[in-house]
Amino acid sequence: MSFDGPDQQDYENVVALNHAYLALLRRDKCLRRGLGGTTDALRQRLLALNQHQTDRLAEAPFLLFSFREQDDLYWNGVLEQCGGADLFRSTVSDEVDTLISAALGFVWQLAKRNPYSLRLFCGASLHWCERIAELTFYRLLDAVRCSGDVPGLRAASHSELWRKLLDNGVCRQNSIRHAAQLCALQTVLTDPTDHRRGDAWGLAARSVRAPGLKVAEEIDRTQR
Repeated sequence: MSFDGPDQQDYENVVALNHAYLALLRRDKCLRRGLGGTTDALRQRLLALNQHQTDRLAEAPFLLFSFREQDDLYWNGVLEQCGGADLFRSTVSDEVDTLISAALGFVWQLAKRNPYSLRLFCGASLHWCERIAELTFYRLLDAVRCSGDVPGLRAASHSELWRKLLDNGVCRQNSIRHAAQLCALQTVLTDPTDHRRGDAWGLAARSVRAPGLKVAEEIDRTQR
């Protein structure tokens, strides 16, 4: 089976969204509700990142925050509870609302255009990608805004993944940083604790070299 991987613009959007998310975490208490399930140590490390570390961590070739893409029961509730409600009724700050809107716009168009890339970026199931693609963007945004929920930290309970990301994943040395981020990507895609993913997807994930890292390496070379 052949797959069309993400292009450079897709990766640049992921980096921009990651950067916005990390920056907002430091100053928005509402968004920090999504850190539930993390350890105190992880929370402190995330909030203590300096600008250079934030820039490096944002390069990770997947979304660092999650819309609970694997939780079918959660999405059943989100999509059923708010039909016809006021689109602009939201319990989050304007900045968080902007982040959510931008991220959902990116997710929605990619689900329609290239669901394989979306699965690489957020470890989503094909079912979730198809479900999102069937909605209008208005309907998706309306449902998520109405829920009042904020994006959560991806794999928040996976301490080893985040230890790698916050140590070698923010290293100044490109090769070490990229290797750690690629390892984290493979963990997100092939986590053996998630039994809803099939073996075929795990094999596909292992065989793919993260396109974002290729783009980052090309950028590194041009800047030398």
